[in-house]
Formats: sequence, C-alpha cells, structure tokens
Amino acid sequence: MKNPEVRRSAMVAPTIGMGQANAHWMGLALLSFSLLLAGYVALGSPGSIGNLAEDPSHPWTQWLLVALVIVTSCVASGVIHRQRQLLLIIKASDNEKQRLILQLESEKHRASVQASQDHLTSLPNRRMFYELGATYVARAKRSRGKFALLYVDLDRFKVVNDTLGHHVGDLLLQTVAARLTSALRESDVVARLGGDEFAILLPDVNGVEDIALIAQKIIDLVSRLCTNLHGNDIQISPSVGIAVFPRDGHNVETMARNADAAMYQSKRSGRGRFTFYDASLNATNVRTFDLEQQLPRAIAYDELVLYFQPKVRLEDFRIVGFEALVRWMHPEHGMIQPGEFIPMAENTGLDVPLGDWVLHECCRQLSLWQASGIPLVPIAVNVSARQLHDESLPRRVQSYLQSFDVRPGLLQVEITEGSLVDSFEVAAKVLLAIEKLGVSIALDDFGNGYSSFGYIRTLPIHVIKIDRSFIDDIRNRPSDAVIVASIVTLAHNLNKKVVAEGVEMIEQVVHLKTVGCDEVQGYLLSRPVSADAAAQLLADDYLVPQV
Repeated sequence: MKNPEVRRSAMVAPTIGMGQANAHWMGLALLSFSLLLAGYVALGSPGSIGNLAEDPSHPWTQWLLVALVIVTSCVASGVIHRQRQLLLIIKASDNEKQRLILQLESEKHRASVQASQDHLTSLPNRRMFYELGATYVARAKRSRGKFALLYVDLDRFKVVNDTLGHHVGDLLLQTVAARLTSALRESDVVARLGGDEFAILLPDVNGVEDIALIAQKIIDLVSRLCTNLHGNDIQISPSVGIAVFPRDGHNVETMARNADAAMYQSKRSGRGRFTFYDASLNATNVRTFDLEQQLPRAIAYDELVLYFQPKVRLEDFRIVGFEALVRWMHPEHGMIQPGEFIPMAENTGLDVPLGDWVLHECCRQLSLWQASGIPLVPIAVNVSARQLHDESLPRRVQSYLQSFDVRPGLLQVEITEGSLVDSFEVAAKVLLAIEKLGVSIALDDFGNGYSSFGYIRTLPIHVIKIDRSFIDDIRNRPSDAVIVASIVTLAHNLNKKVVAEGVEMIEQVVHLKTVGCDEVQGYLLSRPVSADAAAQLLADDYLVPQV
C-alpha cells in the first residue's frame, strides 16, 4: 500500500460499540464519585479517606477502595475526558460547537492511528499487522487462494546501534522502511514489528517463483549502501524467512512463527538470503535457542578450544604463520563448528567476550610454545566488527601481550571489509592504535566488497588475503586469474604481502606461485589442527602439498 490514505484507512479499524462502552463506564464513574462523596461525609473530616488502610474493618473501606479503582481507571482510559468534551460541546455556541466537534474527531483519529502505527517509520505496527493478517487469512480461505508472509530481520543491526548510537540506528530503520515500501505492490502490506524486525503480507501470489523474485528484490534493495546517516555510510543486509498460506499455517500467528524460523535459517546460511519454511526448521531452531543460552557458559568455563591452520610460504613451503580458529567442545553435542555458533555470538553481543577469549588464549599458547623452545610464527586472530569499534580493544591486546611476555610481532589481527563499513573513523583509530603496539593487520576477503582498494590506501594494512571466490575457479575463469595477478602486483607495489586462502588443488598452487603470491592457506596443505599438532608442524618446519 503505497498511497498514504489507503494505508491509513487500512490501519484504522472501526471501533464497534465504543459509545455503549463509554456510557457504561461513565455510569460507573458517576456512581463511584457519589460513593467517594458519601464516604467523605461518613468518615467525618478532610483527609480521612487517606487513612482507610489504617482501619480495614470500617464498613466504608471496601466500597471506597472499589470506587477509587473505578475512577482511576476511567481517568486513565480517557472516558471521563471524552465525556467532559461532550458536555462542553452541548453548552457551546454554534460556531464553538463546530470547532469542538472537529477537535474531538481529530483527537479520536489521532488516537486510533497511534494505536495502529509505528511511531518511528509510520508503518503499521505489530498489533495492526496481526489484525490485517487475520483478514488476509479469512479472505484466502473464502477464495481458496494463497498469500505469503515474509519475516525480515536486518543483519548486524545491533552492531550499528552499539557502535554508532540509536540516532543512527533510527535513521537506518527509516531508510529500510522506505525501501521496503518502494519494493512492494499497492496491494502488499509492510509493517514494523519492533526493533529491526519487519513483516510483509503478499496477497494473491501465484507460486513460490513469484514470491522468490519479490524476496530477492527486497534483499537487493535493502542491501544497497545507506549514505549520509548522520555522516555515516552503512551497508546492511536483510535475512528473510517466508511462510505460504495454507501450506505453512492456517492462521497468521502460526505463519509468523514459521516465517521467523525460516528467517533464522537464512542467517545461519550466510545472511542476506531468503528461506522458505520447512517443518524440519523447528528442531533446528530449538537447538539454536539452546546453544545461544549455553554459549556464555562455554566462554566462561573453557568449553572452547583453539585450532590452528598453517600459512605456507610458496617460495619454499615453510610454515610462516597460523590462523587461529575456535571450536566449541560441547559436553552433549561434541565439537560444534564456528559457522554455527559465531553468528549466535554476533547476534547476542557475545562476540566481544568470545573475541577477547581468543586473543587471550593465542597469547597464552605462544607463551607455552616459547617456554618449550618451539620456533614461533605469528598467529592471526579474527576480530569482529563490534570489537573493532571498541576503543578499549588496543589496551586489552597490550595487556594480553604483556601478561604472557609475548612479542607484539607474533600477533596479527585479521579484519574484513564488512567490519569497516560502520563508523570507519572509529575503526581506523582502533587499528592505528593496534599497529602502534607492533601488531600487524591483515585485510581478509580482499576484492569481495566495494571499498577494498580505498582501505589499503588509508589504513595500516600489512597483509592482503585474497577472497577465496577468486581462487576457487582460477584455472577455468580467465577473469579471476587476471584479478588475482592484479591484486598481487598492486599489493607488492604498496609493500604488502599477499595470502591466498581456500587453496585445495595443486593447480591453484602452481598458478599462484607463477603470479608471485607470497603465501597460501587451505586444505591442500593442512586442515586446522590442535595446538599439539601445530607444535609438531612447527618442529617439522615445512609443509608439502598433499596431492
């Protein structure tokens, strides 16, 4: 519904029987006032009503307490205020009557809109969405038609709010609301349910293909860069879950619950995606909820463990570094991979304590290897967007290094372009402070975003990691081969090292060596290994590709 008047009409539901209800409550209010007046006389003196609680046996006590509750309720609900307005209209002159009547109607309309409209975006709110959804269900049942309910949640919105403030978050929500509205048909409804959650009703859909096209259109439109939000350029993506009537529910509540389950599956699958509901998702979401509740305990009680994937220098296949990767050794479910619980940490704000745990443990592990006489190489640690926008992070890094007497050059911080999109100035300040400690910085997933070249020009980046999407099919796609060669040349001209990740075939190694790539990392050389196995690799000193 793009037309404001049409939207407003849809949101304002008729209030049947309101006059009778007001009359009923007004009668109770008048009776209650009479009781209060009679009680005032019966109790004998000013201020006596305030002492009712001291004499619960008094015959007027219970009656007066009931009267007080009724009068208070009538005042709070606005019934007495409206009746007073009507009395003023009756007593007023003809001209004044017209003005007062218009004022009363305006107040009634405003109250009705406020009850059904989200104040920030002017979209229908949760209450109105469910009312409209119920009418869609009834209409679809009569016509034996279909409609879809889409649940839309913004990825990493909490990071924006936490790092840039609620004023920026509110502007972002308004921008997203406008984009969602522009993406839909006149007959569609978009509502804000609260926070960063939106819901959409798509009536008269022909099939899943049509719904999928609309869902992808929504994702593409919302994912466009949001510029100049209080001076910030922000890129955010939506995760979308879809339920279809009648397959996925026979009432709007069930459909919304199932669309929500599908939305969480989209987040688990990599975000910026849409997922149609499937009954098997319910069991998956129960597991997700349980793990989210248990993750704080895992961080606090050492259920996490570090694994290390080696980086190999192409010149001689010597091990020159590791990337630290965290695993969750769950007491019931066994080893849980980071792809499952890292998004949970980011969604719940636990990525900061989790990231701090990894930094602390890496420094501790380097200290243990150093004490054992094992030759040391730098360990790279992934830093989340929320960590990167925390100005106290450099102090904590310095504290961990000093606590374990580890040289700063043995620690490397890995960031992604996505973590830099929000509040670039704060992130740059944090990175400069980390570099000042002597810790090197790597830019991961290079070439996969919009601003990679700008970042290596303005930030203290020492290492560039080429996104694996360019490595996967480097043999068969000439364009990827050219891009990789260009990245290597650019990096070397800027005195930066280049690492190719995701290397799984010997042909990739041959090509990367030909174009001058410095280091490689991937399953062809070694999967992530335990600390003990990593120590053995360091003792062996080099890795031969496993052909």
